[in-house]
Amino acid sequence: MKLSELLKERGYVYQHSSETIEEITDGSKRTVYLGIDPSADSLHVGNLMGLLVLRRFLEDEHKVILLTGGGTGMIGDPGGKSEERNLLDAATIKKNSDAVAAQIRRVFGRADFIEENNASWLSKLSLIDFLRDVAKYFTVNAMIKKDIVRDRLESESPISFTEFSYSLLQAYDYLHLNEMYTCDLQVGGSDQWSNILAGVEYISKKTGKTVYALTWPLIVNKSIGKKFGKSEKGALWLDREKTSPYDLYQFFINVSDDMVEELLLKLTLVPKAEIDALMQRHVSNAAERAPQRKLADEVVRLVHGEEGLAEATQMTTVTRDITGTARIVAPESGTIPVAVGTPIIDILTASGLASSKSEARRLVEGRGVRLNGNTIESFDYKIDQKDFTDKRAVLERGNKRAVLRRMSFFASLFR
Repeated sequence: MKLSELLKERGYVYQHSSETIEEITDGSKRTVYLGIDPSADSLHVGNLMGLLVLRRFLEDEHKVILLTGGGTGMIGDPGGKSEERNLLDAATIKKNSDAVAAQIRRVFGRADFIEENNASWLSKLSLIDFLRDVAKYFTVNAMIKKDIVRDRLESESPISFTEFSYSLLQAYDYLHLNEMYTCDLQVGGSDQWSNILAGVEYISKKTGKTVYALTWPLIVNKSIGKKFGKSEKGALWLDREKTSPYDLYQFFINVSDDMVEELLLKLTLVPKAEIDALMQRHVSNAAERAPQRKLADEVVRLVHGEEGLAEATQMTTVTRDITGTARIVAPESGTIPVAVGTPIIDILTASGLASSKSEARRLVEGRGVRLNGNTIESFDYKIDQKDFTDKRAVLERGNKRAVLRRMSFFASLFR
């Protein structure tokens, strides 16, 4: 299968600067680059699609450059932001970049790609050179018409010249990589289209060369109406310390039916024919939730490897209530016996999730305690019969958890 066919089959193609996607993907081998935002020390699951697009390019023998925005990260991209973000220092960017690169190598399953950091050349770019060699090729008239700038200008949140100049620096990155590596394709999410296209136009005006742009669509979490990568608990990170393999598995095994096929296509390497078979199987036996099981397995395996998947599945047993909804409970080992009616404060201290009742109370008041994924609102809460599924419940404080086992009526009488 040609790369263009594969990308279209998986739903990875949204915009491209050429007349056809085949012109970009199916001719001579290209050098492709993706810019990585170093504002956090971990990627989230919303970044997985872009990494898998690059993995497909690698497997088709194209060269790949991962460009960390060590320089542009100190500026901030106005796109998708309602306000100007904090500027980062070099040490923080270095720490974040190293952590993210390790995650990317795991997802790629290989390390034969080029890593660059634009701080190495942007830090040497003088203001005079920038104005003479970059800025003169852009007009303010055109820049203020870009969606990412116009949205900020029309809102109550101002945009500084610092952020306004971001797309010019990104365009300069593209030229620099073109001169250094003959890079001729920049890829990214659809919200980066204006910035990527600025580089294509800049290189054409300055050198006369033809280079390309390609974006993929953003995945929208239909249940909360936000870009995928967020949940009710916040971002789903690829760092196991921020989002454990168990939590990642739990999220994906409970994905709604109207999203599971799209996520299997865009966030896994499962062949299309196998996905089609899983969806057909789901039609005849929805309670089995075979597509969700496969999705959870494959995402956790990609992000955390076989050891992470083993950890998640060992902690997890999937059962169903009378509606067929999947519920996540833990196995027998390591559970804590709890009687119905026990105050949540007592359970937190008995389980070791809190060192004292006063700390337990502060945690609950700070909305830092969850029971079966739901935030405990009151420190007076007492565990109820309805909180247990198959005599099990999961109590969480941040990334720490305790699995509770409901004691029988007679056991609770004589404890």
